[in-house]
Amino acid sequence: MEYSSSLFKIDSRSPLPINVQIREQIKWLIGKDLLKPGDTLPSTNELAEQLSINRNTIQGVYTQLKEEGLLLIQKGRGTQVAGEEDIARFKIQNPYFSFVEQTIKDASELGFNIENVLLSSFAYMKLFGQASKKNLRYLFVECKLSSCVFYLDEIKRITSADIHTIDMSSTENALMEAIRTADIIVTRADLAEKVKKFANAAQKTVISVGSTNDVSLLLNMIRQ
Repeated sequence: MEYSSSLFKIDSRSPLPINVQIREQIKWLIGKDLLKPGDTLPSTNELAEQLSINRNTIQGVYTQLKEEGLLLIQKGRGTQVAGEEDIARFKIQNPYFSFVEQTIKDASELGFNIENVLLSSFAYMKLFGQASKKNLRYLFVECKLSSCVFYLDEIKRITSADIHTIDMSSTENALMEAIRTADIIVTRADLAEKVKKFANAAQKTVISVGSTNDVSLLLNMIRQ
């Protein structure tokens, strides 16, 4: 399906730069399935003319989204939304769209000025959002029949990290969600390649443990 440039709206009075407005609108349209894998976006010239902005601004947005894996730019075919696998990965990594949508609806029903709420939220995040240091979330991916839980108690003893485990027999959705929310992923050496297939999609690193020496190294890393 092709979409016209009228789908996009910009506000020259907004404190957000024009390129950020367009970029985030495209992400929302993809996140809410209004732009689907393979859909064609307006050309840079068309969108620049309709929005009365510089073509280079549109080109920069498209290029950035291409680098993020959301768009495909092909000579002779224009700019299209990336394939199903890339978009599915994007949605897994960015599951907040429905939450934001509901929050805005709630604020509107309470009579709040939405733009003021969003600007206030941004100011709060900059002032206080990083004030508290969250505990690291460790995810141990291993089989129930031969799990390497012998060092979990030691990790719990020397760190305040949240420790979670999941079995490889879990569903792909469960594995992806667990890996997406983890800070550190640990698994046995013989499972590392399987786990990395999921971790790579979530842009996470996997630590493999295959011997007593590896466990000692892991514990030393945690102590630092």
